[in-house]
Formats: sequence, structure tokens, C-alpha cells
Amino acid sequence: MTTLHRRTLPNGLRVLIQPNWPTPRAAVSVHYGAGFRSEPPGSEGLAHLVEHLMFRGSQSLPAGRFYDALHPLGGTANGTTHPDYTDYFQVVPAEALEQALFREADRMRAPVFTESELASQLSEVGREIATMRDGRRYGRLPWPALPAVMFRSLINAHDGYGEIARLRDVTVDDCAAFFDATYVPSGAVLTIVTPHSADEVWTLVERHFGDVPGRAGDPPPDRAEPPADEHRRAGLVVPGVTRLALALGYRLPDPGDRLRDYVAYMVLARLAARWRHPGSARTHAGCGFFGPLDALAPDAFVVTSVLPDGVTPDGFVAELVTEWQRLSGRTAVRDEAPRAARELAAQHQRRHAGIEERCRALGRFEVLFARAELVDDLADLLAGTTAEQVAQAAGTLAESSRTLLIAGPADRLDEHLPPAVPPDAEPPAPVTPARNRRTAAELGAAPGGPRAMPPLGEPVAPDLAGSGESRLPNGLRVVAVPHHRAPVVELRLRVPLGPDGWREPQRVADLLRVLAARTDAARRVAAVGGELHLAQDGQWADVTGWAPPVGLTTLLTVVADLVRPAELPDHRPLPPQAAAPPSPQQRMDDALRRLWAGEPATDPADDLTTLHRRIFRPVDATLVLVGPLSASGLRNEAGAALGSWLTAGPAPQPRPGEDTRLLLVPDPVGPVVHLTLNGREPDDGSSESARYLTTALLGGTTEARLARLCRSLGHAELVMLARRDVLAGHRRASIRLAVPREQVTAAVDGIRAEVRALIADPPPADEVETARRYCTAQMLAAFDSPARLADALRHTTAAGRGLEWVVRRPALLGTPGPADLSAAAHDLFGAMDHVVVLGDDPGLGVKEIGA
Repeated sequence: MTTLHRRTLPNGLRVLIQPNWPTPRAAVSVHYGAGFRSEPPGSEGLAHLVEHLMFRGSQSLPAGRFYDALHPLGGTANGTTHPDYTDYFQVVPAEALEQALFREADRMRAPVFTESELASQLSEVGREIATMRDGRRYGRLPWPALPAVMFRSLINAHDGYGEIARLRDVTVDDCAAFFDATYVPSGAVLTIVTPHSADEVWTLVERHFGDVPGRAGDPPPDRAEPPADEHRRAGLVVPGVTRLALALGYRLPDPGDRLRDYVAYMVLARLAARWRHPGSARTHAGCGFFGPLDALAPDAFVVTSVLPDGVTPDGFVAELVTEWQRLSGRTAVRDEAPRAARELAAQHQRRHAGIEERCRALGRFEVLFARAELVDDLADLLAGTTAEQVAQAAGTLAESSRTLLIAGPADRLDEHLPPAVPPDAEPPAPVTPARNRRTAAELGAAPGGPRAMPPLGEPVAPDLAGSGESRLPNGLRVVAVPHHRAPVVELRLRVPLGPDGWREPQRVADLLRVLAARTDAARRVAAVGGELHLAQDGQWADVTGWAPPVGLTTLLTVVADLVRPAELPDHRPLPPQAAAPPSPQQRMDDALRRLWAGEPATDPADDLTTLHRRIFRPVDATLVLVGPLSASGLRNEAGAALGSWLTAGPAPQPRPGEDTRLLLVPDPVGPVVHLTLNGREPDDGSSESARYLTTALLGGTTEARLARLCRSLGHAELVMLARRDVLAGHRRASIRLAVPREQVTAAVDGIRAEVRALIADPPPADEVETARRYCTAQMLAAFDSPARLADALRHTTAAGRGLEWVVRRPALLGTPGPADLSAAAHDLFGAMDHVVVLGDDPGLGVKEIGA
């Protein structure tokens, strides 16, 4: 890891820089030491509302212009509100680092809060509350309902979302006063992870943040809580449910002065999450309401469960206490705890190899604990946690006071609740501001007036030096990429399912579940500190995994056991796994895939053994390995484990599918119609780079022609997207729509008119350059972490492109001119004559209709 550089500016702002980070993008975050525990009594939800407003205007970027220069470069930005901090973060191409710093400095210096933006963001906050808290089943469990019972101080007990009816009384001056009192430079941390040198970055930091005035803020809130010396219990009525759910809360040790003890609870939570009540109640356990080390004390060790019929809250708690007692014996955790600790350590290192995650964690650990280095130290602390420490934590929980919150239908709560409820939270003593606070008008008018957005700097090219692509003797394609940012190896194996998958995706899902159980795949990989998952979508079978380098041999051996032909038990339909319902796009794609694939030329596989052998064929598969080994080392490991994987028999071949022009997928008619216009890409003609740019220019960016068409129809928030992929073995170009029913014909006619115009008239050079800049910048996101790079390479290779395309894409995108894009538009979108509609006939005037 590169050295972390620190400095504190004269205004009190702490700055952390991780320079020379091996990536073509940069991440910037600002953490303010103010969260919803900083809200004045009666202003619940104010911190979250101010977070929203911080994106809506500042002196130099008023009226929502924050994103104007960000989105065209494929950059991202967001913010989140937590108990003791609020963070704002951006990830941009390295050439845009100074612009990211400019945006953060401008809103730190002079945010603009207006009445119109306040009204708009109140609506957004209301929708978020309705979706994230009130719209989810048991949505208040465990937060914010459990703290309201567990803590006595209103600061710790209140709901940081607040209630929208009360928030509507908030004024822009209230928001300005909160900002002025809590968003002070001396309470903030600026963090930058970048490929630039430290000296380059310090110059930019001083240029943009050096003249942000320092000022006195309010003292931090008093979070003190009386000792937890009694069990507490309360109920929460949840309409529309039939089962009881519960949340248990225990006090955690203060990580500020008992960090090793806290880390032991993190390992204990890992063990507790694997425990299941004898009545089959599943359990989730974790440190903190928002995750481990995400808040100052007091915080909670939380256990939640939805109880099956026949399991009572008291019965669940009694069994859990018995489990704490079992784990308090050193013998019980002698093997379990070290393994769980290794898993957590590896997961932490893998997650924080990502540039955004690392940047945000550095700032969070610094603003909360003045210890940014904990990003790297935590893995060692976790790995070094002993069985004795975990046993002591379990023993403490077995004897500790706990808070039990029971949620469910009103008619089932009474029998589980005491006659008295805990006292209301006590309001804190009034806080006297350090001085008078500025109004919103004063806040947004810093001396010197608006400033100009700085120009872009020099881009940083992605580096895949030493990577290689080859085939094993059995035909398996191997893409190997050395990557030393994280001490784990990422593995992605993708196998096309062919007609068997298109015809019977559920049978393929059953096959994968049988294979996972037969090989004990997940447990074997977890034993070496990694993870492994199997999935299918009707078109591909994907094996996704990772492990530390010392576990790579085990990981590959497990994969070999999954794919090599073997005798499997007779097929018995398995209980369907709970899964999210398919999206409209998935349903339309499934229908078109079946249409295009036609009836397979071979009969269905009679048993799982035959199905397995027909699907898992090395000659059709691609293996991607990304990790801290040489390409030859990765390839050799792959060859040793998978070289004996041989093709067993011929693959089933599809017959040509029907040529139906309109395919209707039955669905209840609603106000919004989903449909796709589809065409098969020709193999010859325009170049890959021209096709890539044309797709973005037509419908792949926020300023694309189809996005403008949406706005012209008065529905900019709805969907018109152009894309390219592989479907049923065909390279496909498509345009997806989601538009009001009454505008379907106008939208389709408008799309076809845009396509005709693009074919007939080459786009202006500046429009081509905008698309080129966006595509070049967007592809850099693949390099944000080893995991994302492995995912990107899997998708790239599945689309028929290779490592060479990833390496040379920035240069290749610079070659097509306007006329080349017109030719590509003709090849891709000139013959989109396959229309899939989710619903009923929208009156498109197409006579031939598929069933």
C-alpha cells in the first residue's frame, strides 16, 4: 500500500492523501463530524435534509449544476447521513480530480439553500422515507425502532429520518444554521485517493480549500447514556404482516478505547449469523445499526430474526442465550473463531481495495477515531483475534442486560409485552450556540463571488501490463491479470448455457444447486478465507469466487469439481429459492431468447448428469483470474486444476428461431408500457469502436439523443436506452423503452426518426467528441477494484471481445469519425424489426403478432 499523507490546513481542515494509487480514476470524500445525533431537539431529520440540499447548489454551481461537468465524464457522486458524521464522495477520471475538489470546496465555502430547492428536496426525502423506512416489511426494525427503546437520551434514541409533516416546517434559515453550526472545517476531513503524486495534490488542495474560512462550531452533542442495568422490552405494531419479528440489542464496548474488545464482537457476530434456532428461525447479527465501526459509543450489537410459527420471542431469546453460553467456552470457539476472523479480514481487504470504499473508510475512521490507518490495521486486528477474546465477548452477552423489541400484528403482540413500557427518552439539556448563525442568504454569498470551474488535467491511462490471454489444451480460454492492490485472487468462470438453458432455466438452476451441495463448494472455499457463488440467468452459468493467494489452489480445485463430468443423482425438482421477481427487461429478454433460439435440434437432457455434461464444456467457457500473481503463475494454476476438464459429447445445437416481428408478453396493463426494439448485429461492416460510440451517442448517456427525446415528450424521468449485448447466441442491438401508454406510438416513431437522422446525417464533431469523452472515461470504472475489473473482463469476453479491446479501447475510441458513426447506426439500429412488448398490443401497426 502507498503511504498515507496527512496535513491540517490553517482553517482546521484535516486532509488525507493516498497518492500514487494504481488506478486511472480518483476518489474524493469529505466527512463532516455532524450526523443526526447533532440535530437540535425537535429537528429530527434535519441532518438528512441538509445532506440532500448540499447537492442542489453552491455559489459557483447554483441551481443543480453540481453534476454538469461530472456526468459527461462518467463520474459518480453521492452522500450519506449517519449518527455521528455525514459524508460526501465523488469518483472521477484522474484528469477531473481538480474539478472534484472544486465542487467540494465550493459547497463547503458557500452552499446555496433556496426555497424552491427546499420544497423539491422535501419531496425527495418524503419518497425516501416512504421507500426505505415505511414501505419495507418490518422497515423500522432494527433501526430506528430499537434505539428508541434501548437508549434514554433523545440524542441517541431519535429517528434520523424524522417525520415529513414536521420537516415541512423547516426553513432555509434553519438549514443554514445547522450547516453553520456543524459543518465547520475544523470538524471535517478531506480524503483523496489518486494516482497523482502527493505534491501535485497538495497544490490543488491549498488552491481550493486554503481560503475556506475557519469558524467556531457548536460543541459536540453529549451522547452519555446511563448504564444498561436492566432488560428492556417493547412492541412495534407492523400492519400487513402475520409473523412476529424481533430485534435484540446489547451495548457494545467503546471502540475509541476498547478497540480489540470491539473487534472480538465483530467476529462473534459472524458466528452468530450462522446460528439457527432449533425451530429454524434464521438469524442476522452485526455490530452497529449502520455497520461495524460506523458510529461512536453508544452503539449496539444487534440480532434480528423473523420467527417461524411455533417460535416465541422468549423461546428465541432463551436459545440464543444458550448459544452465547456455548460460545463462551474456549473449546467451542477454538476452531470456529479463528476461521471467522480470517474470513472477515480477507473480506475487509477485498472490499477496501476499491477506490471509493477505501477513500470513504479512510475519512470515516479519521473523523470518528482520528485513526485513518485503521483501514489497513483492521485486517490484522481481525485476523489476530483469538478464541479466548471471542469467548469472553460471548460470555459477556450471556450475562448482559438486553433490549428486546418485538414487531408484528397488533393482535399477537399483547401476549408478549409487559404491562408497562419503558420511559420516554429524556431530552438533552439545551445547547447554547457558540455565536449567532448566518442566514441562508448570508451563507451562499462568500467574499469574492462565484469562481470558474477549473479545466481538466491530463488523463491517466489504465495499466494492464503483464496481462495475458491464452487457451489451455482443452480449449478453456484463460484471461490472467496481475493486480497487487488486494491480497486476494478474483475468479470468474462464464459458460454459455446454449439451448438447454434457454429452454429450461429452472432445471439449470436445480443443477447448480445440486452441484454446490454435492461438492460442498461454499464451505470449502470459506475454509481458506474466500467465497464462491453459482448463478444462471437462462443464458450464462457463472461461477464467481475469490480467495487469498494461498487458497487459490483450493478455489480452483473446487471449481474443477463443479465442472468436470460426474455422475449426479436423478433429477428431483428442488423447492424454488426465494428470489427477487424478474425485471420487465428480464422478462422481455427471456421471451425474445426463446423466440430467437427456436426449438433445440436435440432432445432435452433426461437427467442432471447429461445436462451437466452438455452445458459445462471447456471449449465454450472463459476463465478470468485477477490477483497478486504473474499472468503465467495464474495460468499455470488454472492449467493444473482445470486441464483435465474435458468436453463430454457434442453440444446441443439450436435450430433457427422464428422471425416474428411483434412478440407480446402477457402482463397486467398499467400506465407505463415496457418494450424493446431489437435487431441482430451483422458480423461485418462498421468497426467495434464506431459501434461502441454510436450506442452511447444515441442512447447511452444523460445527454444522448434519446434522453433529449424523453425530455421533449415531457417525460425525462422515464426510459429510452440503447445497448448492445449477446442474446441466444446472437449479438444484439436494442433500445429499451418505458413510456406512458398514450405516448408509445409517438415514442417509437421518435426513436425511428432519430435513427434515420443519424444514418442520413453524420453527427457534428462536438457531439462525437462528447460521446468519445464519456465512453473513454466510463470504461475506467472497471479499474476501480480488482473485483470490478474481473467482472468487466467477464462481460467483455462474453460479448466476443478480448483483453486486447480492454487494453487498447481508449486509443481505439479516438479513431472513428462522424461518418463512421452514421455507418454504425445503420448496422446496429437500422433494422430493429423485432419488437417485444410487456402487456398488450400498444397499437404499433405491426400486423404479425407472436404468441
